[in-house]
Amino acid sequence: MDNYDEIAEKYNESEQGALTLWRLGYPVVCELLGDISGKSVLDYGCGTGTFSRYLQTKGAIVTGVDVSENMIAVAKSFSQDCITYHAFNNGLDFLEDGIFDYVVANFVLCTIPSQSLILQTLGQINRVLKKGGKFVLMNSNWDKSNGKEFHSFKLEYCKELRSGQPITAIIKSNQMIPLHDYFWSIKDYEELLKKAWLKVIMFREEVAKDDRDDWIDEKEFPPYYVISSVK
Repeated sequence: MDNYDEIAEKYNESEQGALTLWRLGYPVVCELLGDISGKSVLDYGCGTGTFSRYLQTKGAIVTGVDVSENMIAVAKSFSQDCITYHAFNNGLDFLEDGIFDYVVANFVLCTIPSQSLILQTLGQINRVLKKGGKFVLMNSNWDKSNGKEFHSFKLEYCKELRSGQPITAIIKSNQMIPLHDYFWSIKDYEELLKKAWLKVIMFREEVAKDDRDDWIDEKEFPPYYVISSVK
């Protein structure tokens, strides 16, 4: 896994201007979440809090958690007193059962090197969700966009995509940021969600439909996919 403590500041800066993410990623996640005004939302793997702040503008009561203390420090530096942030090392034991209406995880499960550990993480997420609560995850769409380049990032071509295969995405900013993750197929995630007693109810992947001159592969290949599930 990457040391996110070391790249916290650079990562935060890159997210602010990530056109692909803001046009084809975050809005889809929010659409699948639905009306979150007044609802409790856990941003699992919140990083520097960019999406947590976005959720808060939509009226959500947001808690952000991340394993990187530096990421959390950057998130707290924005002085959003209405957002609660926690750095954690050993799961979500500090959170009570069934307290969240929604949980979201953007580009998080892809950092986990084994299905057993992903299943443990999903079990923790299930525990803190209310009955009938939603879990929405977003990942880069390696299944359909292996080797493709987008406005905000590119996926380094992997000759053989198989479950657990190390993969690298490059965040495009003033300083390129390589992120070293693991490939798990959409089918892998669907099966793991089922094992964690989370029922998949919606799947979305978007391509660009406008004519921006600076789109690269966005109009033909989906940069991300989003899966919505319910407890």
